Parts: sequence; structure tokens; C-alpha cells
Amino acid sequence: MRNGLFAKLALVNIKKNHQTYVPYILASLFDVAMLYMMLFINNNAGMKRIRHSGDVLMITSMGVGIIIIFSFIFLLYSNSFLMKRRQKELGLYNILGLEKRHISIVMSMETVITSLISLAGGILVGILGSKLVLLLLLKLIRLPAAFGFEIGIQAIITCLEVYGVIFAVILLVNIRKVYKAKPIELLKAENAGEREPKAKWLMALIGFICLFAGYYIAVTTESPLSALALFFVAVLLVMAGTYLLFTAGSIVILKIMRWNKKFYYKAKNFTAISGMLYRMKQNAVGLASICILSTGVLLMVSTTVCLNSGIDDIINLRCPSDVSVMYKADSKEQLENIRAKLLQEIEDQASYEKLNTEINFSSTLVKDGSGNWKFEKSDGSTFSELQNQLETLTVVPQEEYSRITGEEISLEPGEVLAYRDGKAGEDALEIHDSVYQVKEWLKDYEYVGDNFSSMDSIKLIVNDEDFQKLYEEQAEAYGGVSSMASMEMDVYLNGTEEEKEADASKIRDLAMEFFDGQKEAGNLPAESYCMTSVRYELYESFYSLFGGILFLGIFLGLLFLMGAAMIIYYKQVSEGYEDKDRFEIMQKVGMTHKEVKSSIHRQILMVFFLPLGMAALHIAMAFPMVKRLLALFSMTNIGLFAGCTVITILVFAVIYGIIYGLTARTYYKIVERR
Repeated sequence: MRNGLFAKLALVNIKKNHQTYVPYILASLFDVAMLYMMLFINNNAGMKRIRHSGDVLMITSMGVGIIIIFSFIFLLYSNSFLMKRRQKELGLYNILGLEKRHISIVMSMETVITSLISLAGGILVGILGSKLVLLLLLKLIRLPAAFGFEIGIQAIITCLEVYGVIFAVILLVNIRKVYKAKPIELLKAENAGEREPKAKWLMALIGFICLFAGYYIAVTTESPLSALALFFVAVLLVMAGTYLLFTAGSIVILKIMRWNKKFYYKAKNFTAISGMLYRMKQNAVGLASICILSTGVLLMVSTTVCLNSGIDDIINLRCPSDVSVMYKADSKEQLENIRAKLLQEIEDQASYEKLNTEINFSSTLVKDGSGNWKFEKSDGSTFSELQNQLETLTVVPQEEYSRITGEEISLEPGEVLAYRDGKAGEDALEIHDSVYQVKEWLKDYEYVGDNFSSMDSIKLIVNDEDFQKLYEEQAEAYGGVSSMASMEMDVYLNGTEEEKEADASKIRDLAMEFFDGQKEAGNLPAESYCMTSVRYELYESFYSLFGGILFLGIFLGLLFLMGAAMIIYYKQVSEGYEDKDRFEIMQKVGMTHKEVKSSIHRQILMVFFLPLGMAALHIAMAFPMVKRLLALFSMTNIGLFAGCTVITILVFAVIYGIIYGLTARTYYKIVERR
């Protein structure tokens, strides 16, 4: 046969199957465009010169990997739907005289045509949209827009390589199916799977157990660090439970509903339950995929919007003052001398409204089996293994507390004031085999320095004798830099924002220069160091990090939403063809056209809004764990996160409803075709 005939057949096939090929090509084109735009940003020379570029490029690199993995899985799924719709056609070709190698050539040409359209269109859309996407990213990270236009040659090459491999794998999968299947099997493939599905009780039970276990982890995990360690375990359990419940649990529930004769033997319920029994076996995986993708969209968008909206809250927790300074040294006396000299320097250089300082030392306590807190080096255990055994301890001399609060106190040896999030605790604390009586649990304490900790934390005010005792015990246990005392200073400046920024930079430079001079003069040990935080610089850092995360959330949210929309469309088309004959029979045996349409409407509403309901349930159960994960970013405004989550779910539900409404038209056209 001439190759021209094969090419003509390929074009005719694409045209005749446009109802399924056009969405497939559009999805492929969208994937290519998304990858090009992410690669364009990742390889853009200008991005490497912006402040905090490492954070942004790390996020975009992660996005590149996710898009490639998603594209491979999603396009393989879309192709499997195409092949399912065309099995009868391919079987007919075989019976009419085309050999399997001829069919393979036709399919190769179809793949070449669709691939070229997808790649060319995707790269063109990517080029046109890349500047817009870059401007969006710069807007989110609060940087001025850069003018000019360029084409990412390396991005184009990578897109051609990645999607060339994906399309080649798809072609090999299709050819393998053609060679494995018999013509008679292909002809009858559309009629296969019409037996009533069996209730798989064990799979359904395992699904419920997996889902319950994932929910239990999400709800009961208290520590942010343990939440980080267990998050992916919970995600995997929920994903497994979702797929098992949709594939097996849904059939079990429908069969239980059918046992209720009074409920089942009603015209509307009878047709709805019977129809769903047959369709769930074939469509459960797709519906579960819609649920997982919807959950991913909701999680990414709600958390990233929350982080960006709550930057002020995060900054107020991490750096409440305009500039903070911390010195590490061997002893309290060294730090007191340095503080006095540094205060004099700052008095001469900047105008401030308030200045707080505090000398303390901080360490990590590990609880042993008897409930005694100890200063101990890690034995190699992970944070998740020690999640209920770790606590951050900060010890403050009583004269520091009196100087900060203006309250004169006198503590006896073994007597302490304690603060733990304003809550009362036990009457005595056992630390390193010594018992300390809590004279009072403080309801409030003005922290100096960074008051954020991802672990439980406690602050103790002690007399000089106990301060020295505890300091020596932790120094003996840890040694080195980790055992040094600290002098922390917070400076709240006067003036306009520009004046505050200038003075903050001046104080930071002054503190570093003063530290270097003291170290060179031998007034500080070699292991000592200085750390500074400037509020406006922290804003810039967080805008870059959270703006990049929001950009990735929006980008991947659109990608996953497209995936969910395509799966919904394919489900509507496949169910339309499967239900067409069934409902024609129903009309012939007495059901009116109105009853048939009502039954159709109920079924597709139940089937396609089930994933949205499950996704909302997943989000609700994940809320406590995600809340604790956000605490790792210093986001503790639960009301803001709850509001962002509710609004995201409502907006997504509207978009989901629009997608459903648009795709349902295709279903009705197929089913009601006469």
C-alpha cells in the first residue's frame, strides 16, 4: 500500500473522532505550554540575578518535575480512553484486510500528527504566555517588571525531548495493544464488562481502614515536626483509601442500598442505582482521580494564599522589632560587658522608640522514661521518633527578668518562674536529676529575639546560682557552640519606613563590626558568633519564598484543574455511549422521555459531584495537620487559614459546576441522539 493512503486514513480517523481527539490534543498542548513557561522562568538569566533567587528557582525546579510526572501519567490515561473508544474501528480495519503492521503505521502517523500539533501549538502558546507568567511571578515576589522579550531555546529543546519520549511511549503502548488483541475481541470490546460487578467486601474494608488511618493521623498529630514526618504517610493512606472506596466501596454501598426493597423498587431509585452499579466498575478509577486532583488543587491554593495573606502575622512572630541582634559567648559576664558597650554605640548612631535586651541560654531537653528532662546529645533518633520527648528550654537570670519587666523578684535555689504559651503546668519540673519548684506559671512574657520554635518550648527564670548550674550541665552535655550563652537585642526604631530601613541597616552593620572588633581584641572566644535580623529584609525574603510558593500553587492548581476537567469530559463521553442503548431500551419498555432524562440527570449528578464531596471531606480532615505544617512557616493565624480554605472550596465548587455543566451537554447529545 502507498504511504499516502496511510496518511489519509490517519487524517480521516482524527477528523471522525474529533470529539475525543480535540480534547486530547488541547490537553497535550496545555501540558507542553505549562512546561515551557516553567522552564523559561527556571532558565531565565534575569531570574538568577534577583534577590533570594535561590528560593524562587528551587520552587520552579520543583514545578518542572511535577509537570513532567503529571504529563506522563495524564497523557497515558487520556490515550487509554482514546484507544477504548476506537477498539471497534481498529478491529473492523483488521477484518477488512489491513494487517496489524498497516494499522501500526496508521497509528504512528496519527501520533505524529497529534504530537506535531501539540508540540507546535504548546510551544507557541508557551512563548506567548511566558512573559505574562514571568510578570505574574515578579508581581507576587514584589519585584519591578523587567521589559524585553526573549525565547527560551533550551526550554524548547527540553519540551521536545520530554514530550517526544512521552508520545513515543504512548505509541508503543498502542501498537502493543493492537498486536496483542484479536480482531473479534476488538469488535466486541465495547460490549465487554456488562456483567454486574461483584461486591468486593475485603477491598472495601481495606479502603475504609486506609481512609480512617489517614484521617486519624491528620487529626491526632500534635507536633509540627511530627506532622511534617507523617504528612506523606497520611497522604498515601488517603489516596489508597480513596481509590479502594471508589472501586470497591461504592459497589458495596450500592448493593446495600439495593437490599432495601422499599427504597429500591421505585422508578427513579431503580434506574439510578442499577445504572451506577454498572458504571462504577468502569469509572471508579477516573472518579477517584478527579477526587485526588481536586484535593490537590484545594490544598495548594488554600495554603499558598494563606501564607501570602498572612506575611504580616509571620513577620510579627519571627521579627517583631525593626532589627534584632544575637551574640553567642562563653559566659554571662562577657555578654554583659559587650552589651553595655554596644548600647552606647547604638545610642550615638540611631533613634529608637524602644530597645529590649536579654541574656539567656537555650537548649533542647529530651525526656527520659521516668519523665525527667535531660540535656543529652542525639542518639541518632529522628524528630518523628522523639516527637513527644523534645522541648526547647530557655533559661533567664532573675535580674534580666526584673530589668525587662520592672518587677523585682527574689528566687531561692531550686525555685523558678515558668512560661509556656501562657498556660499553667505542673508544680515541679525535674531537669537533669534536679527538681525545680515552680513558684508561678507566667501568663505573659515579652520575648526578646526570635520567639518562634517548631517544638514545644518553655522559659524559666532562675537565680544566678541555678543559672550557672544549668548552664554548666548543658555545656557538659553538648559542648561547643551549641552550649554557649546568648545576648539578644531587639530595637524598635523611630521615623518613616525609609528612615527605619536606613537605621536598621546601620545597626546591623554596626553590630557586626563591633563583634569583629571584640573578637579580634580577644574579648570573645573563637567559637562565638553574631546573628542579625532586619525586619524589612525579612519581608523581602518571605515575599520571594511565599510569592514563589503561591505562583507554583496557582500554576499547578491550573494544571490539576485541567486534568480533572479532562477526566470529567472523558467520563461524560464514555458514559454517554455506554448509556445510550440502555436508555433507549428503557423508553421502549415504558419510561417516558422526561423520566429517562430525570434518571440520567440524577445519575450524573451523583457520580460527578461525589468526587467534589469527597475532596471537601479530605480537606476538612486534613485541616488540623496542614495547620500544624503551616506553623513550621510561623503561620499561626488559624482564622485566616480557615477563611482561605472555605473560600477556595466555594470558588472551586463553582468552577467544578461550570465544568460539569459544559461537559454534561456532550453527554445529553449522545444519549438523546435519535
